[in-house]
Amino acid sequence: MNRKRYQDETMKQLSGKSKPKWLVLASQMLAGTVFVAMTISFLPALLLMSLVTALLLIPVLRQVRKEAEKSGIDLNSPPKNMVNVTPLHRRLQQDLWKYLGLIR
Repeated sequence: MNRKRYQDETMKQLSGKSKPKWLVLASQMLAGTVFVAMTISFLPALLLMSLVTALLLIPVLRQVRKEAEKSGIDLNSPPKNMVNVTPLHRRLQQDLWKYLGLIR
């Protein structure tokens, strides 16, 4: 019985004015709407900035490729001495799927 009385006491509203629920809900909806509108309005600017950045990177990457070829690094060669680091349980799962014909 004491536990129920304790729960009732802790759930009581503190003295003072409380905001009406409709006002709280309206302010939350307004804040959400403003957030969504601002996010949507920033998307074109972000896309434009990413396009400009990508275009600026083209000459930089060409220069990096030229310097790498000058130094004797072949960028088109496959990596050597590759080690399969797939965990054992994933390899067993893939082998089972191959055996069952679920994957090639």
